Amino acid sequence: MNRILNYLKSVNISIPIPVGKLIGRIPFSYRPGIGVIYKEQSDFIRLFSEFEQKDKEKFIFDKFFKVFKHAYLNVPFYSSLYKNFGIELGDISCFSDISKIPVISKQDLIDVPLEERSFPIRNRMKVNTGGSSGRPLAFYMDPVRYGNEWAHIHYIWGKLGYRPNSIKLGFDGRSTVDNYVQYDFLRNTLRVDIYADQAEVCSRLYEISTKYNIDFLHGYPSAISEFASICKLSHPQLWSRLKSTLKGAFLNSEFPAPHYRENIEDTFEIKTQSFYGHTETCVFAEESERYKYLAHQTYGYAEVGNQFGYSGELVGTSYFNFASPLIRYNTQDLIKTLSFSGKILQKFEISDGRKGEYILDCEGAKIPLTGLIFGRHHKLFEVSSHVQVKQTAKGFADIFYVSKEKIARPEELFDSSNVKIQFNFLKVEKPILSISGKINLLIK
Repeated sequence: MNRILNYLKSVNISIPIPVGKLIGRIPFSYRPGIGVIYKEQSDFIRLFSEFEQKDKEKFIFDKFFKVFKHAYLNVPFYSSLYKNFGIELGDISCFSDISKIPVISKQDLIDVPLEERSFPIRNRMKVNTGGSSGRPLAFYMDPVRYGNEWAHIHYIWGKLGYRPNSIKLGFDGRSTVDNYVQYDFLRNTLRVDIYADQAEVCSRLYEISTKYNIDFLHGYPSAISEFASICKLSHPQLWSRLKSTLKGAFLNSEFPAPHYRENIEDTFEIKTQSFYGHTETCVFAEESERYKYLAHQTYGYAEVGNQFGYSGELVGTSYFNFASPLIRYNTQDLIKTLSFSGKILQKFEISDGRKGEYILDCEGAKIPLTGLIFGRHHKLFEVSSHVQVKQTAKGFADIFYVSKEKIARPEELFDSSNVKIQFNFLKVEKPILSISGKINLLIK
């Protein structure tokens, strides 16, 4: 079943919306391939906060040790790392022992061939992530993670009234969207072409909205905010229709900057919800208060590294990735800690995260970098240590990449389809730093 899910995620299959809504009524706890973990994790999410402190620590340790033991015995990178640190399996026997295990960085993983830090799990899927610095990391995703992922997402979305058969309007970076808006039955989502003329998108959406209620917006805050502004200005009929049916907006992949968020809320008169998550699936945190996040330790083990006072770097361990384990992985996201349960991180604020930055296409339309760079998972990421973008003129941009390999045609490794921008590719010896010394995705 997980092989089927991976296949369906990679292709476009057209299924009518009424059929998709019927599929959405099938409880996830009964769905082949994900149902068992979905049900188990859903139960743990509800119960975890009621656990005694010792039971919380035992839950975390049991989940952590399972993936730690697997990596120690089966993954060359971790076997070598732990032996170099003098760590034996028997040394890790309780929650407090987790701190004995070294924290790893993205660069530690990049420096090692993918297969040396992976295990041949059946139906694993290769993905990559860039982060706000544009430093790419390739790894395999374990298909068992779907049950865990959906259990947590559905739990927090349910607080705004979401149900799996609710129709979402999705704003991500996919390049293959037919006819401005395309229905994705797997997620019961109408995917919007964020690179197209948004006035045309609005016209197409209005046709659909007269037949089906659109319940939620979902995706990049910058892209949703741009859509909201154009919708209100250029298509008042759609704007009025959406205001009558929308129940909320789920904001992800970017820091939900106040000006984007307020524009979405004011335009459609709805509530918005943000959560912290990333492709590596190590940490998941819901927004318990405005810009304050509650870590779900049932999802993965979230902790603080390089802590100084109330600040530090968010470190995470994925409980459900046995294909390319990520154990005490430094996300490099800076946080301010707000509360702990004993030694377990509870709440935090994001000090620095992905911002909703744009470049302009030849017609002056804003193209969100989150979608263009991170939403497409370019093959250039697999052969480069850094990728950065600089706008040189309206409709023109330079792609700077750092690679040890000779790449004859880098443009073939970069998915620029359906984008009205001419890209120029420049190989550089090292990433370009900002005045403050940061490596930013967008060079200004």
